[in-house]
Amino acid sequence: MRTVTLVGVGTVGLGWAAFFAAKGLTVRLYDARATAVRDAPAAVRQRLEALCGSGLMAAAAVEPALARLVPAATLEEACAGADLVQESAAEDTAVKRALFESLDRLLGPDVIIASSSSGLLISELQAGLRHPERALIAHPFHPAHLMPLVELVGGRATASAVVERARAFYEGLGKTAVVLRREIPGHLANRLAAAVWREAIDLVASGAASVEDVDRALCAGPGLRWAFMGPHLTYHLGGGKGGYAHFIEHVGPTFEACWRDMATWTALPAGAAAALSQGVEAEVAGRSPEELAAWRDRRLAAVLRAVQD
Repeated sequence: MRTVTLVGVGTVGLGWAAFFAAKGLTVRLYDARATAVRDAPAAVRQRLEALCGSGLMAAAAVEPALARLVPAATLEEACAGADLVQESAAEDTAVKRALFESLDRLLGPDVIIASSSSGLLISELQAGLRHPERALIAHPFHPAHLMPLVELVGGRATASAVVERARAFYEGLGKTAVVLRREIPGHLANRLAAAVWREAIDLVASGAASVEDVDRALCAGPGLRWAFMGPHLTYHLGGGKGGYAHFIEHVGPTFEACWRDMATWTALPAGAAAALSQGVEAEVAGRSPEELAAWRDRRLAAVLRAVQD
């Protein structure tokens, strides 16, 4: 695959544009908002130059990458010659279904249609298409030009061969692909994040700790291991020579005590939003969102360099 069409060039689409262009692909850009397409090259340049500043891209590669961006005025123009379409439009089932129907008409039957949706079910998006077998979720983690993860989810009508083609494509570009065996809301990584976030919220809402200390505990503790080890491998090592089975047997009761005490609510507790917002304002200490994003990306780049061995 040498040509990718991006449908939707908001925050997620711009990350994809920078990633694909940096990898040498021709990237066609389309958005229903003409201003988004017009402004995309400058926004992609910022991301590529940040990669250079972090040592993840050679400065000499920026201009050739930008030259591979091809703005399109219509969806039909954007689809011409596409090997894969990466859809990153609004997170709305009706919007995405309408786009999928249009793409299904415009594309050859072998062209993969991949949605960046962070939580919608692909079976709902592919329903009624002439070629539903070529549609799947390919959800990146933000920012897409830095974070290696892409979650692949097939729907009821998705061909297994299409999932494997997609896996080979993204992994061939350096992404870390995970394939879900069945559809679930939020896919995989966001569900893990949601579970941790609920407990992080509850610790603040219940008065157990401050926003800043919750964040500090996670970053200085398990977060360091999580950069290269998941919980299963972490606790396997925690079991010493006895491995995971020993850990579950001997330390499991401690975790069970935590689980019994943990919150199980499914809606934010009253007053939690205000307390969280106030706590975060104190934590950021006046830094702007742009400053924080730049700081985040520098740190992410440093982590990536450290774990790439």
